[in-house]
Amino acid sequence: MEIRQARIDDAPFVAVGVVMALHLDPAKQDMSRIAEICSREDVLYSYKNALIAFEGGKPVGLCLCYDGKGYHEIRLRTFALFPDNANEMDFENFEDETCEGEYYIDSLAVLPEYRKRGIASALMKAQMERGRNLGLPVATLLVDPENPGAQKLYHNLGFRYSVDVYAFGQTFWKLAVTL
Repeated sequence: MEIRQARIDDAPFVAVGVVMALHLDPAKQDMSRIAEICSREDVLYSYKNALIAFEGGKPVGLCLCYDGKGYHEIRLRTFALFPDNANEMDFENFEDETCEGEYYIDSLAVLPEYRKRGIASALMKAQMERGRNLGLPVATLLVDPENPGAQKLYHNLGFRYSVDVYAFGQTFWKLAVTL
């Protein structure tokens, strides 16, 4: 397995990873539009924020993270670009998932046929190292309280419960780890 920084030509896979992390079906999304968004540098889901895992030259997993500084404004910019169905939500009034001083782990996804091989853990560790190198003191993420598999992965990496956050129409647990 190889892990590397995503490039602009990886934007279509970044889009797939983001959609999968949101538990949406890529077949039901406007993937060309989402890939176009991921090819930008001024949005949350930018290819510049992603590390991609490859096996045999094929992209199989993604972890997308960024500095929480300026999150609220960048979130509004990002979701204003999404297809119309995404704009039905009131993104202005969601709680912010992250803030200045945090390295926010936004999206983690591994293609189904490559799961249970340590790819997600390797991607997370690589991104946590990246956050340390950026001088950010803590990494945070949101996890669904009803997803014990993800909770176990994050717990094994040192993440602990911090606070509840209401976003995207549901309550998530915010987890944090010191970098």
